[in-house]
Amino acid sequence: MERAFYMHIQSDPSIRLAGILLLVVALLFVMGCTNSSPPPVPPTPYYTPQTTILIGGVSFNPQILVVDRGTTVTWLNLDMGRHIVTSDPKDPDSFISPLLESNQRYQFTFTIPGTYGYHCADNSAIKGTVIVNP
Repeated sequence: MERAFYMHIQSDPSIRLAGILLLVVALLFVMGCTNSSPPPVPPTPYYTPQTTILIGGVSFNPQILVVDRGTTVTWLNLDMGRHIVTSDPKDPDSFISPLLESNQRYQFTFTIPGTYGYHCADNSAIKGTVIVNP
């Protein structure tokens, strides 16, 4: 009797199909549980050399940047330390960045022509200049 039951299971296409489907579902489940994808990589900040000032350990690069009125300048902190970029007193327009952690950036749009001195708030020896043409 057992042999007849086994032969019936083997020959019934619907039972074989159900078994195959069950096997496929089980494999997909196992693959889904073991396939760990890495966490998403944050996008690299985009900048152009013509409008970006890089913040290093003890300097801004470039130290002098010349732009046209209406240009947005980006300060990008490539240092492991934290920095605050702030305009000097008596600049045509004032600005101050939030505290910039490593790989963070700050942007300011210069709408008033003139010469802007700026420095790092926690180390006034780190200085730079933006010259804004009319």
